[in-house]
Amino acid sequence: MTDTTKLPKGGVNPPTELPGPRDHAIVNAALPNRAIIPMLQHVGRPAICTVKRGDTVSEGMLIGRADGPQSANVHASVPGVVAAITEIMLASGERCEAVHIDLGGSFQTSGKPRTARPWKSLGAPELLERIRAAGVVGLGGGAFPTHLKLARTPGTCTLLAANGLDCEPSLGADDALLREKAPEIVEGIHICQALLSPGRTVLAVSECSADLVPELERVIRDAGVPAQVVVLPARYPQGHEQLVVAALEGRPPRRDPSSVAVNVATLHAMFEAVVLGRPLIDRVLTVTGTTVARPHNLKARLGTRVGDLLEECGMDPARTAKVVLGGPMRGVTVDSLDLPVTKATLGIVAFSRDEAKAPRETACIRCGSCIEVCPWDLNPTRLYKLIRMGDDSQAAVEGLGRCTECGCCSYACPSRIPLSAVLGDGRRRASALGNGGGRNV
Repeated sequence: MTDTTKLPKGGVNPPTELPGPRDHAIVNAALPNRAIIPMLQHVGRPAICTVKRGDTVSEGMLIGRADGPQSANVHASVPGVVAAITEIMLASGERCEAVHIDLGGSFQTSGKPRTARPWKSLGAPELLERIRAAGVVGLGGGAFPTHLKLARTPGTCTLLAANGLDCEPSLGADDALLREKAPEIVEGIHICQALLSPGRTVLAVSECSADLVPELERVIRDAGVPAQVVVLPARYPQGHEQLVVAALEGRPPRRDPSSVAVNVATLHAMFEAVVLGRPLIDRVLTVTGTTVARPHNLKARLGTRVGDLLEECGMDPARTAKVVLGGPMRGVTVDSLDLPVTKATLGIVAFSRDEAKAPRETACIRCGSCIEVCPWDLNPTRLYKLIRMGDDSQAAVEGLGRCTECGCCSYACPSRIPLSAVLGDGRRRASALGNGGGRNV
């Protein structure tokens, strides 16, 4: 049975000017001649490197051991020899160790059939250990270790939401996974149900993917998995897990410990970890942009250079002025195309010179557009003024911690005031001072 549920509040509909690969099949990206694999691809502390220069590594071999409860294991995405171990800067500005692997030797698993391992008789500790050992983290951008998210007392989860909505406009990787890997995703849902015993399970998809509903319902029915498919509006930022849960439950968005949302890419990675014994060494991401001749949803090995993927998709360097990791709304502009793909890389977007020009900022006209589109029921212009006056503490009192820097306020502002960027800076300062500015996600 399908349903159409409304976004609780706010949101925007950016024009789909970028060449969207929503209807493009998943293509295997070329293997990197050198994979640069960071030890920090998750929240928490970087993994502890377990190899040294000159070591021979095999595909899927553990090369970084989780350090602390919110850290995650890191594995070699390709076979070869460790050419170097260096410190690199990530797109986030954080620095960490990275293992450089020169491609070489044979692939022990890729392209070869793998025997499914039985899992339904396993208890929660064994299932969670398979997920933990494989280094699975949230692939919707949060990168929180999945085994921690699912480590709950069975029966305390009222809603399990399988989130099939791409988080940003012009990205299509989650849609592509639903089209091509529905049985594996549904089995991932089944694994979550075995761990959580949820009161209700919903697979949420965008209205842009509504044509998939009959096939998804057939797969769910054939698998004997008690779950409902629900269609949500294609209105940014509907893919945010708090908004997905809020829409499904018909209430304002808030942190709800009784609900669990898991991205479909994460569910697929869970399937591979639990059923196939395969660690997380690649991910599907979207490469697009107006200067990209062949936008694609690529299945890329972790550690592949961003520049290599853009070249593979036909980016025109002469026309490209800006490259963003993530999506056009919340992505991070990068200065180097030598950065590697990580578990948290949702997409790569290339912009032309005209698109990259900063708009001219003018004075606020008090139109209220930013308030109208804010999904978190904030007053962005009021928070902006408080932060500009240096009163981060009062901004925190007035809800700054609920801001997720989705960019809706900046997008809707006719004066082109950088509301989202300023609110993000204020939130980080307030959080550092312990004034409640931490992100509520």
